[in-house]
Amino acid sequence: QEQPETFRHPIHSAMKLACASVWAASAAVPDTMTALVATSATQKSLKTFPTPKLGDLHKKFTNLPESCEVLVQVACSSINPADGYVSGPFPQVMGSDLAGTVVEVEESCKRLKVGDKVWADIGAVTSSGKENGAYAPFAVALETQLGPMPANLGVKEACSLPKVALTSYKALVWYGGAPYTPSNGTVVVLGGSGGTGTTGIQLAKALGATRIITTTSSANIDYVKGLGATEAIDYHQQNWYDVVKDGEADVVYDCVGEAGTGDQAMPKLKSGGYYVTLRGVLPKKPRADVHSNGFINSDTNLANLEVLEAIRSIVEADKLRMPNLKEYPLSQILAAFNESSAGHVVGKLVIDVPKPEEMEVV
Repeated sequence: QEQPETFRHPIHSAMKLACASVWAASAAVPDTMTALVATSATQKSLKTFPTPKLGDLHKKFTNLPESCEVLVQVACSSINPADGYVSGPFPQVMGSDLAGTVVEVEESCKRLKVGDKVWADIGAVTSSGKENGAYAPFAVALETQLGPMPANLGVKEACSLPKVALTSYKALVWYGGAPYTPSNGTVVVLGGSGGTGTTGIQLAKALGATRIITTTSSANIDYVKGLGATEAIDYHQQNWYDVVKDGEADVVYDCVGEAGTGDQAMPKLKSGGYYVTLRGVLPKKPRADVHSNGFINSDTNLANLEVLEAIRSIVEADKLRMPNLKEYPLSQILAAFNESSAGHVVGKLVIDVPKPEEMEVV
């Protein structure tokens, strides 16, 4: 005979509710979706594509970290220069940054649950190809890649930050000697008005830098100073390496990647200083007393929770924001890539991703 409801253990009701939530979320997920799909390294277009499912990542890629998988309804993504370069396996949904809502989790997930608001950079190099998937209404990710969205951000700003914030945080903390003190707090950020420059200036300040020198155009000097730069060099008028004195900088963080930058940075750095480049422009004549490193965030992007949480605390302390955003709908994402490729974006371009019921068949 069935137990009276009053004697049922509370866990029974909780399990019923949890199962109902997962079922309800699953019922709302369509079989197909409109997504930006790469069919080769040079061919990409908006088309109808199968909606990802839990378990897809472990079927597609090998040597992943021990993590369950999570299906996210994507509200917003963003454009990063690296997003335009795609490697297999093909066909592949493109896109790395996302902010959205958890709609399904595998049974082994212990941290995230249906309804959680999350942010992430899911653009990750694995031993068997590149993981992407954010330029679509749904994306599957490892739980280890997803962090709770900062409470003080809307989805548009939240989706603009993950890749550029993770990149700058790792560059400065892992390879750039942060945190800083007044005795080692002079940081040069090359390319201060783009995405990584915007986060690099703010994070350098949040991590203790007391003097932040950056390069930008004259039109964006007020923008970079508003981020925390103490000095701005108009690159149209002066070369940064003619302005920064020899032995003056503790860190040179290169977000531009012009030829020769590594060698130009060497005399500017103090003994024990740090040169970090995102574009692989390492010095041909490195100094033995200077740390020189190239860094690509997607190489270290399968288990980001700890770093995302460190960044979230900085965001929620209002020390890291993305003050300049320009929006494009997913239907116009190729136009957004064209604007990005021109190389003059201030802040970030964000992609508004439609809800399932608003999707158009392409």
